[in-house]
Amino acid sequence: MSYIPPHPDLRLIVKASKKNGYNVCTYTPKYPEEYYNPRTGEMIHYGNMFPTNIKSVGYIENRQRCGLIIFYPEFLKIYPALKYYRVYRDYSMTVYEPLTEEEIQQMQAAEAEAKAQQEAELKAQQERKKAAEQAAAQKRAQDLAAGKLPAEDKARLKQLRSQIDKVDEQIAALLKQRLDLVEKAAEIKAQVGEGVASAVREEQILAHGAKLEVNHGLPASLMQDLQRRILRHSYNAHGSGKFAQAPRYTSNAEASASASASASDTSTKVVIVGGNGGMGRMMRLYLEAAAYEVSVVEPEDYEVDSKHKAVSELKDSVAVERLAAADWCIIAVPINVTADVIKTVAPWLKPNCVLSDITSVKAQPVQQMLEAHAGPVLGLHPMFGPDTYSLVKQVVVAVPGRDEQRCQFIIEQLKMFGAQVVVCTGEEHDEAMRVIQALRHFTTIVYGNFLRSLVPDAQKIVKGKLTKKGQTAGAKFVKRLLELSSPIYHLELMMVGRLFAQDPNLYCDIISASQANLELMQRYIDSAQESLDTLTKDQSKEDFVQQFALTTQFFGDQADAFLKESAKILAMVQDTYPLQK
Repeated sequence: MSYIPPHPDLRLIVKASKKNGYNVCTYTPKYPEEYYNPRTGEMIHYGNMFPTNIKSVGYIENRQRCGLIIFYPEFLKIYPALKYYRVYRDYSMTVYEPLTEEEIQQMQAAEAEAKAQQEAELKAQQERKKAAEQAAAQKRAQDLAAGKLPAEDKARLKQLRSQIDKVDEQIAALLKQRLDLVEKAAEIKAQVGEGVASAVREEQILAHGAKLEVNHGLPASLMQDLQRRILRHSYNAHGSGKFAQAPRYTSNAEASASASASASDTSTKVVIVGGNGGMGRMMRLYLEAAAYEVSVVEPEDYEVDSKHKAVSELKDSVAVERLAAADWCIIAVPINVTADVIKTVAPWLKPNCVLSDITSVKAQPVQQMLEAHAGPVLGLHPMFGPDTYSLVKQVVVAVPGRDEQRCQFIIEQLKMFGAQVVVCTGEEHDEAMRVIQALRHFTTIVYGNFLRSLVPDAQKIVKGKLTKKGQTAGAKFVKRLLELSSPIYHLELMMVGRLFAQDPNLYCDIISASQANLELMQRYIDSAQESLDTLTKDQSKEDFVQQFALTTQFFGDQADAFLKESAKILAMVQDTYPLQK
């Protein structure tokens, strides 16, 4: 009888037991007990017993009618020797008969052939897979070389971008949640008189950001940069928000008088002379946010009364009415008329009214205010322009003149707005401003004028203006400079253009405000000529290098600090530039 391979539809259930002196096991079909055998056409009932040790042929009496026994593969794993036996029915006996040597060889040859075919097919599959992968890799390389993105990469990229957009939506929702929390915190801070910005709190936030970068494996400074941007928005958002009002000094007599006065009479009144100008409007915005009662005086207000009717005497004008009621008067006019405005305004102020100016020169205006007004005097110089979004971290110079106690509320109020107030004398201020403002503005203007001189068409002037051709040539020249510029020069050129977008009279007044300023400009020109001489006269450049080294020593540790700080600023500047399409 030939070898019958295991049938896949049968299942073996092994049960250890004793029967007729043999260790036996029972097996059943996978599905019903009555199973149709296609080889014999019989319905076979599987309930047979056979010895577990079949190294010798044995006979077991059949308890029931028996058909052909077929072994399941799992059973052959347990008893591999069974595949070298054939099992058949012999009347009432089940016979386990070893195969002949020839049959075993035939079986092994068939198994080897089947195994070889299986291995050959597996190898062919692997080779086909490898060839397909190589073809795909070659096609991908060709697409990439041709600047094309492979189809599978396009699909994957689209999926990733969709996921990124969803994450951005989550970030935006969290940012909104954070801004809402900041808004609530700002309301509480305003109630208790705390300023819009806190150095301690900002330090805590950035330290927390550094910790989050480590905990989440983020690049260094990424979280902190995001927090700085969020902080800047918070500061800007509250630039026109609500602020607490700094307490104003009052004498015992004033306190008694205010106790019996109405609330409208006790509110702090501020008048801004020149309040419709850029800085005047900014001051008014902030002061009104702190609940000050702010009014403005312009030249036309000296000619009419509160009902806009013309007046013949100055004392009847609406300007004098507002000045006489002021607790704090701010002179916000150009430098060249500041002295005259002080003389006009001062006689109408209350004795305890604080008189301030916000010009870029301090020693002379403060002295003029002291001479014209017998009450408290405080010179101010905001070191920023009217296009500033927020006073947070902006410097305001304060020059005490008289009665510092009554002026202190102004300094405290500016700090509540987030400004950094630096107190100094008028002479210290003016000495520094010659370099910080006059010299800086002068060199910027000279540089801009020089750039214009490099464009021939920009030299043609008709009725005090460049021709259309000259303007076009200039715009083209500047655009080309920007295209070829690194972020640092882009920023420098931007600052030059920024200056020329403003009032030339203002910068002329700042630069020519004093003879000392003009002398400083001349010294700068002489120094520039000396630096040029070291390059043209000394071919070895030793003098130039020596002067450079000396100036490096002059800056000291600040040189390296400036290098690192500017790198961070330039990185942020670079982030603001759009990519070229």
